[in-house]
This record gives sequence, C-alpha cells and structure tokens, in this order.
Amino acid sequence: MPARGRPAAAAGERRGRVLLVANNFPPVRGGSAVVYDTIARYGDGRVIVLAATHSYADGLPLIGWREHDRQAAYPIRRLRLLRTVLEAAPTAGWSARARFRVTDLAIRARVLAAVLALIAWGGVRAVCIGELVSAGWLFPVLRLFPFVRRVVYMHGEEITTSDGYDDDFSRRGRYVAGAQRIVAVSRFTRAATARLLAREDPAGGEDAGRRIVLIENGVDPQRFRPGPKRADLLDYYGIAGAFVFVTVCRLLEKKGIDHALRAFATIVAEFPDCRFLVVGEGGFRDRLVVLAATLGVAERVVFTGLVAEEELVDHYRLGDVFVMPNRELANGDTEGFGLVFLEANACGLPVVAGNAGGSPDAVSDGVNGLVVDGRDVGAITVAMRRLREDAGLRARLAAQGLDVAAAADWRGKAGAFLEVCLG
Repeated sequence: MPARGRPAAAAGERRGRVLLVANNFPPVRGGSAVVYDTIARYGDGRVIVLAATHSYADGLPLIGWREHDRQAAYPIRRLRLLRTVLEAAPTAGWSARARFRVTDLAIRARVLAAVLALIAWGGVRAVCIGELVSAGWLFPVLRLFPFVRRVVYMHGEEITTSDGYDDDFSRRGRYVAGAQRIVAVSRFTRAATARLLAREDPAGGEDAGRRIVLIENGVDPQRFRPGPKRADLLDYYGIAGAFVFVTVCRLLEKKGIDHALRAFATIVAEFPDCRFLVVGEGGFRDRLVVLAATLGVAERVVFTGLVAEEELVDHYRLGDVFVMPNRELANGDTEGFGLVFLEANACGLPVVAGNAGGSPDAVSDGVNGLVVDGRDVGAITVAMRRLREDAGLRARLAAQGLDVAAAADWRGKAGAFLEVCLG
C-alpha cells in the first residue's frame, strides 16, 4: 500500500527517477537547453526537471514557458529562479555584496526545499545538475542522502571561462569533486574535466577516469531531417535561386561568424549568386552587421534574428552549406561540442567547422564536413570555395552527414544518461 496521502508510484518512480536541475531549459534557446529537453523527452518517464520561470540574465519572465510545459510529455517543476540574477551581481561595496548574498541564500533555500521534496515524494534516486557553477553547492547537502547519486552534466564552457559566481575558478574543482558521476559531451570536455579534478585531488586520477562518462550530444531524427526549401521563406529573405551559406547559432565571437563573413566577401566576388543567411541572436550581432557593411556585402547577408522554434528546421533547409568556423578565444572560451553541426547534417547539409573545443567530436574532416582552423580566414575561404565549386563533394559530405546524424540518435544517448544516473 502507498503511504497515506501519497499517490501510488508510477512505473518510473518505482525504478527510480532522475531530477535534472537546469537553468538553461526551454524556452531558453541554446545547445544545453536542447540537450536537457531531449533527454527528458526520451527518458522513458524517468526524468523530472527543475527549471525556472524567469531568466537569470535579467530577471524577466521567460516567454512561453507555460506553453512549453503544457505540451511536454515529462514532469517539470518550476521556481521563479534557480540562481541570482546576473544583473544584480555587485561590483563594489560591502552592503551591495551583503544584499546579493542574502538574495542568493534565499533562492538556494527554495531550490533546496524543492529538491528535497522531490527526493522524498518523487522517487528521485539521482540528482543531475546542468550548470556546475550555479548549482554545484547542492552536492555537499546531497551527501546526507547516500541513496541519491550526485551527477553533473559538463559542456566545456563552465570549465574554460569565468563566471560571475566563480571568477577565480576556486569553486569549480570542489563542485566537480563532489559529483559521483560526470557526463562530458566531448573528448575536449572530458579532458578539461579530468584536469580540473586532478588539480583538486592530485591523487585521484584513476578515480577520475571512472567517474567521467563520455556521452556526446545527439540529434532528434524525428525533427531534423532533409526537406525542400520553403518557397515563402526564400521569397521573404530574397534568396530564391541563390546558393546559400547558412549558420544557426547564438551570435558570439567564439562561433567565428566574423571570419566566415570575411571569407564570404571573397567568395561572393567570385560567385555573385551566393548569399549568407545568419540565423540567431547574441551579443556579437551588432558587430557582425557593421562588419558586413564594411566588407561591402551587407546586401548579400541576411540577419534573421531569432526564429520561431517550429521554423528552425525550415531555416536549416534554406542552406546549401552550413558554416560555423568556431575558434578558441584568448580567455579560453570555446565550443563544448557543436550540436548545430549534427542538426545541419540531419537536414542534409555538409558543414564547415572550426577545429577548436569539442567540434572535432561532431565533425570529422572529409566525412560529414570540412574542418578548418577557425582563426585562419584563408583556410575558411578555401573550404567555402571548395563546397561552392564541387557539387560532388557537397553531395558526398551531405550523404555521409546523414549517416553521422543517424548514429547520433538521442534515444540511445538518453538511455546512456539513465544508466549513468541510475545504473
């Protein structure tokens, strides 16, 4: 008999469930949000998500979270915030720091209460945190519950770049060391995590190898697949009849779209029918718009801004070649994996990728795309020119890319994740 006042356990609960604590979660856009949403969808009813209703970037409500949750086929619990708003972070003064700390502690108390309630009543037997720096504080508390496995999902940038919570990186090693299992999305991320663990515990190298599990990002074949170019979108963007280079990403410096524009300026002088479709938003957009004008290609570059989630696949399909020559920045910021490469492959596009960070795990040179030094405009130009000139090469890479994408089906990845957490 179930306990009084408690509903009978569902099958997933009887076997144990995973609580995924994630700031970056739909309707937030971005690679990690896609990862967590897809794992939950393919998680066989065994994944519960704890997410936020408001953005930690500015404190504003996340538009569309209710609509997302209504159609989700898995349980989602929302709090207003899971971490303090970044805009509220103090720059100076003890009183400002004190107020920030009080606010932070209040948010943590609410998060902890929700986590403990789900452990007590939701059949949770593993807690996976999706953002190391802002949620790693949970691990010391969870040590009090030996039947709950502590897991962290690592994408790479949380190790290589600074954060308002942990600019000196001092907390990250402690937080990672508190995890019993660590999911790394790429070999790059796995190696960076192992180095972080070694610094925290120089004697724990052998244990680190056991704790870190490589689960490369996948792609949803039910959503991302080849299809015709939508005539209405071609007309809307003025690219009907053009050869289209396309990118889909957050417009950040590390994505390398600035160097891709420089390469495109050379290509379009040789092939006037070319256009560049830039899909996405981000802090680097204004600089890219100015750069396109400076290069004299503004009329041949289309910045779409954010597009509706239901039209994302159609925007991939508008392209003939996908381009994102990512690179590592001076501060260490780089691409943890490059989920967009697999999405482009699944839509039937060959890709041009940078060789930095975890991208080599997503793209193999000459297999599903061309891999270049993202710092080298000349190398990017050569790759884009080859794919513009050689229809046979495009077709071969596109066909092989479909095979690569098919092998990266999220259903298998979700099963591996559940095994890490509950196996």
